Amino acid sequence: MRDVIEELERKREAAYLGGGQTRIEAQHRRGKLTARERIELLLDEGSFEEFDTFVTHRASAFGMDRTRIPGDGVVTGWGTVNGRKVFVFAKDFTVFGGSLSEAHAEKVRKVQQLALRTRCPIVGLYDSGGARIQEGVASLAGYAEIFKQNVIASGVIPQISLIMGPCAGGDVYSPALTDFIFMVRDTSYMYVTGPDVVRTVTNEVVTHEDVGRGLGPYDAILHLGRGLGRRRGGAEPIAALHRLPAREQPRRRARVAVAGLARPGGGEP
Repeated sequence: MRDVIEELERKREAAYLGGGQTRIEAQHRRGKLTARERIELLLDEGSFEEFDTFVTHRASAFGMDRTRIPGDGVVTGWGTVNGRKVFVFAKDFTVFGGSLSEAHAEKVRKVQQLALRTRCPIVGLYDSGGARIQEGVASLAGYAEIFKQNVIASGVIPQISLIMGPCAGGDVYSPALTDFIFMVRDTSYMYVTGPDVVRTVTNEVVTHEDVGRGLGPYDAILHLGRGLGRRRGGAEPIAALHRLPAREQPRRRARVAVAGLARPGGGEP
């Protein structure tokens, strides 16, 4: 039994390193925190309970079968913020650039469904390049399921997005469907396609700031009931989230039928 426990601890330590120490250091050099560091800042100390720590992708094409990292680029679970239960997922840029695979999407959908079932807020921390191109349509289908859950939960539970780095494609569409969006000045951007694609297709040279900035000179803007705040420093949007009204709730109180919880790896629990 001791051997089993020790092996479990070794696997857990490997999962906590994500893409490895070298990539963690690269993230820090960019002035950014890792997914787990962000969750630690967000939640009350010692309250985080993680789901699906050891999930890996199921792709085998393009050499992906030789690179399987526990967690598959997203950390999911629940904890408390100022004593209130919230569900959370954080994209891990050190693992495949935080890109979304089929298994990654199933992890996110699971916490979305749990948040809706228990009527708790959900917080997403984004730092991702979008769909994992090696998985093609399977990755895009995963986004479709996430968008569906965003719509089902709209007006029923608070959905909050923190954009912590450059985000493209589906990792922009989903936050746009949530109630509040926070961004980090000079670090986070939201765009459907980045400057390289724009230059290739239109021959126009643009910067990340040109295509992905949130507010320009403004510090905050409210539009159609959604808050968009852009702050300096990776920790400040998390602090701003803590200052949201504790009783902030969407206006709609519709009854929602929640399908069975998704199990990463396929099937129902």
